[in-house]
Amino acid sequence: MPIEEQERLSQLVKAIKGDIKSFYKIGCALQEIIDNRLYREISDTFEFFCRDHLGLGRAYAYRTIAAAKVIKNLSPDGDIPLNEAQTRPLTKLEPKEQQLAWRYAIDTAKADGREISSEDVKKAVRTILGNDEPMVKNKTPKHCVNKLEQIELVSPQFKKAYGLFFESIKSAMNSKWETTSKEFIICRLEALLKFIKSGGVR
Repeated sequence: MPIEEQERLSQLVKAIKGDIKSFYKIGCALQEIIDNRLYREISDTFEFFCRDHLGLGRAYAYRTIAAAKVIKNLSPDGDIPLNEAQTRPLTKLEPKEQQLAWRYAIDTAKADGREISSEDVKKAVRTILGNDEPMVKNKTPKHCVNKLEQIELVSPQFKKAYGLFFESIKSAMNSKWETTSKEFIICRLEALLKFIKSGGVR
């Protein structure tokens, strides 16, 4: 093995062992090791290298690599998963679908005024794949194409208006409903939902 590869492997192993809680860094390091076969003079296989040299199980190593790929795909959107459990459901989807599901999960959590959870992500993935379809990697049921388009189809104007509306509700909540009553907001939301379901016909 060239000296450059030996030095790089040493750096990657040090990074993995020194920051064992950072699943993203570990996943990226493991990906580089397997892509360039940097383990080849130490172990016969990548799995043996992880087990004998890093103390990592095969399943954990591949889950972490998959999680790092998801993070790289989602990073341009800003908010990214905080742990491997949140990325795990997304690995069943194609890159574009991952982005849609992640945004859907974030909106679901924000609507409830809480932090996003792995359950939110699972629900978003089920929405995209269809509740009656198995979560098969690299396969999206044909009848779910419309769901993908519906989740993604939103104008900048609506995003801005929704953001302002959501912040107004949060402000009312923080003031303990002294500026705007909870009942008024619920009444208006119900009226809006009724209007949407009617197709805009009054």
